Amino acid sequence: MRIAVVTPYYKETNEVLQRCHDSVLQQTIDCDHFLVSDGFPNTLAKEWAVKHFELSDAHGHGGNTPRVIGAISAFNQGYDAVAFLDADNWFKPDHLEKMVDLHCRTDAAVCTTGRSMHRADSSYMFDDDKNDGRTHVDTSCLFLTRSAKHVVAKWALLPPDLGGICDTIYWSSILSAGLTHAHLNTPTVCFYTSYEADYRRLGEPLPDDVKMLAATDAPFSWFKSLPIDDRWRMRSELGWPSNFRSVSALRLSYVLSRLKSLSSLRVFR
Repeated sequence: MRIAVVTPYYKETNEVLQRCHDSVLQQTIDCDHFLVSDGFPNTLAKEWAVKHFELSDAHGHGGNTPRVIGAISAFNQGYDAVAFLDADNWFKPDHLEKMVDLHCRTDAAVCTTGRSMHRADSSYMFDDDKNDGRTHVDTSCLFLTRSAKHVVAKWALLPPDLGGICDTIYWSSILSAGLTHAHLNTPTVCFYTSYEADYRRLGEPLPDDVKMLAATDAPFSWFKSLPIDDRWRMRSELGWPSNFRSVSALRLSYVLSRLKSLSSLRVFR
């Protein structure tokens, strides 16, 4: 199985990017590392034996655009599977081996794994029980096979204002597409966290680059502020939201809006 690991990167330090790349090199099975710079190419990365892409402009929004470009390129080059790894995260050495084994045992189109949370110095904090393969999966824990490649095109339609919750939308699009999926509870992905809630959970001081809860809520607030026609269109394009209650509420709002429009037309006539 030919496997590509896609890493979008922005302004990460050499040390952070090296940690990420080293973890790919240390995998127990063969793979190729795709590095996609989001407007700020790293000179050190250009020296590595990787497939390196440079985007002239920075897109932001959680690395969505470089991530999509890398994944589409890999599948178009004939790779059988694509794993994702954000630049500030790293794999345990057997991550890809375990993903391939899970796929062989289940034939799932999408395989996922657990993650452990870490500080900036790589020290361990705790295993994340929210990354459960049912309600949520972090991007770096996704392993997509060729039968799931079409879902990547949906991710290209993600508005920048929703970039902060791209993980949520990716997983929702996978569920909405009806793709088979299998999960391994064992954490094989190490995730650097700067989320406020994770440090408050342990009673620790907040890091300098802390992500406050308000920042996480902002994409949802932006989505709710849109006209119902735009929200319904995004639901159709992205497959998000996917849970029954949210979809039902959105559908009801859309139907009532259309009925109101039709009623206005009749009155006008």
